[in-house]
Amino acid sequence: MKEETVEFESRLSEADFGADADTVAAEEQSATEIIGRVGAPPQLEATPDQFNFWVARQRLVENNQFVSAKSIVGGKDITYFGIVDEVRRASRKRDILEEYDTADGDVSYEPPFKMEGVTYARVNILRSEPDLLTPPLEQSSVFLGGEAEASFAYGFKDMANAMPVGLLRNGASNFAGLAKIDLAYMLGENGGHLNVNGIAGVSTKTSFLLTLVKLLINQAELSTKTREPFFVAPIILNVKGEDLMFIDRWNKSFEVKHENDWKQMGVRPEPFTNAKFYAPADKEGNPTISDCDAQPYSWSLSDVLEDEALPYLFSEDDRFTENMQSLVRDIVAQITENDGKSLRSSSPKTWRDFLDWVRNKATSESDGMFTKGTWRAVYRRLFNILDEGRGIFPRIETRGKPLRVKRDSTSAPQVIDINRLPLALQRFVVASIVRQVVDDRSTGSPVTGLRYLIMLDELNRFAPRDGKDEITRLLERVATEMRSQGIILLGAQQMASQVSTKVIEMSSIRVLGRTGSAELQDKVWQSWEKSLRKQASILQREDKLVMQPTFRQPMFVRVPYPAWAMKREDIRPTTDLKMEM
Repeated sequence: MKEETVEFESRLSEADFGADADTVAAEEQSATEIIGRVGAPPQLEATPDQFNFWVARQRLVENNQFVSAKSIVGGKDITYFGIVDEVRRASRKRDILEEYDTADGDVSYEPPFKMEGVTYARVNILRSEPDLLTPPLEQSSVFLGGEAEASFAYGFKDMANAMPVGLLRNGASNFAGLAKIDLAYMLGENGGHLNVNGIAGVSTKTSFLLTLVKLLINQAELSTKTREPFFVAPIILNVKGEDLMFIDRWNKSFEVKHENDWKQMGVRPEPFTNAKFYAPADKEGNPTISDCDAQPYSWSLSDVLEDEALPYLFSEDDRFTENMQSLVRDIVAQITENDGKSLRSSSPKTWRDFLDWVRNKATSESDGMFTKGTWRAVYRRLFNILDEGRGIFPRIETRGKPLRVKRDSTSAPQVIDINRLPLALQRFVVASIVRQVVDDRSTGSPVTGLRYLIMLDELNRFAPRDGKDEITRLLERVATEMRSQGIILLGAQQMASQVSTKVIEMSSIRVLGRTGSAELQDKVWQSWEKSLRKQASILQREDKLVMQPTFRQPMFVRVPYPAWAMKREDIRPTTDLKMEM
C-alpha cells in the first residue's frame, strides 16, 4: 500500500493543480461574443426570474449552459446571469402536415431554399448585477458564459468558507470551473446537515457522501493554518453489505482519466488512510467481517446503562406502547443508582441475570404501577432482543466491548458495520452512537471547532416519516437542535418522502442523484421546478443536482470518481502495486 501511494503521488506535482490556460482563454473569448437576443412575445414574457432568447443561426446552445444578458432598464446598466433551462426549435409551419407537404413526403428531397425557423432557449436567472428585481428588455444581447459568470451567479466569492464538491457542468460535456458549497450552511454556522436522495445503485449516494467526507477532512487540515481552525470526526455507518469496510484500499477501476477532477479541486486522490473499522461480535466474540482489520463490538448490561441506551432496545416496535416505555424507564430507575447509569450492588450484573429478574417480575403479583401484562410484554421483547443479538449482547459477561466514538480533533473515519444486524439492533447501534456524541457536545467542555460527521444511509429505517419512537425523536433532535453544537448529519435515502419531515427539511444542503419519477411527484419535491425534477430522473451516475439556501437554482455537478474501493470486489490486488495510467 505504501509503495503504491508513493508511486501514485509522484505523478501529482503541485504544478498540476489549477485551471488550464487555454480553457480560460476560450471562455473569456466566448463571453464577449453575442449568441442571441432576448425576446418577450406573448406566452414567452420575461420576468425577474426567467427570460427567453432567440439563438443566432449556426450557434449551438445546450441545456445547462451558462449565459449572461446585458440590458439598460430605467437608465441602469444591468447584467443578468442565468442558466439555460430548455432549448427549443420552432419552424414557421403551422403544423406537422405543412412540414410533410414541403417535401411531399419524400425524405430524399432537398428544397432549393433553406427553411426558415428559429432556435430559442429559456433561461432561469441566477443573479443580476446590480441586484434588481426587474426583467431584461427585449433585444438585449445574450452571451455564452463560462467560469467567471458561473462563479458570480452562484456567489462563490461571497461564501464565507467555500469548498469544491465537483466540477460545474456547462452544457453536456463542458465545465464552468469548480462547483462549490458554503460550509457555513453545512457545518452549523448559518445552517446544518446535508441530505442526498436517489435510486439505489444508479445514484451513487454513498460514493458522493464519502467524497464529501474526504473533502471535509482535507478542508479541516487546511483550516489549521487559519485563525479559525475546525476539526472533523467522521462516523460512517455501513448499512449495505460490506460496501464501506474497505475504503482504505485502492479502487482497481481508478485510472489516470479520473485524476484530473481531483487535481482541479486541490485534493490528492487516495484511499482513506488510518480508517478504523468495527463489526458486530459473533458468539465467540470475533468480528463478523474478515480481511478489513475490524474490531468487534458488544455491550454488557452495565455498558448499555452507562450509555443511557436501554430504552433504545425497545424503540423499533410500533406495538411497544407508551406504557411499556414508561416501564422500561422505571426498570432503569430500579436497578441503577441515582445517576441512572451505575448498577446498584443488589442489581443483576449480566444479561442472563437481568432477563431472569424481569421474568420473575412478570410472573409475580402486580406492583401497583404496571400490570403483569405490561411486564410480560417487556419480557418477551427483551428475550427476543437478546436472542437476536447473542453476539453483541453476551449473556454472561459483565463487561463488553462497546463502541466509543468520542474524539477531540480531526480523525480518520470510524466505519461501523451494522448491516448484518436485524433492523431493531441496527437502530439500537445508531441511537447509541448518536447519544454519545449528543452527550459529548451538550455537557462538560466540548472541544471548540469540533464537528462530528454522522454519515447514515437508508434514513427511512432510522427516522421514518410520522415515527414517534425514541430513536426517531433522537435523530430529529440532532436535525433541529444540534447543528450549532457541532453534530452534522450526512444523510441519504432512496425516498425522502418516507423520512421524517424534520430531518429532511432541516438539511440546509439538498442533493439529488437519479431519482424515481414517482418519488419526485411527492410534496417534499414540489418546491423544485418541473424541469429540474425531470432532469433528476435521468441523471447519470456521476452527476448530482446540489442546492443550498443562497442558490436560486441547483448546481449541475459531476462528482469525481472514488480512488478507494467501494466494496470487496473493487479492491486492487496487492500484487498490482503499479498503476498503469
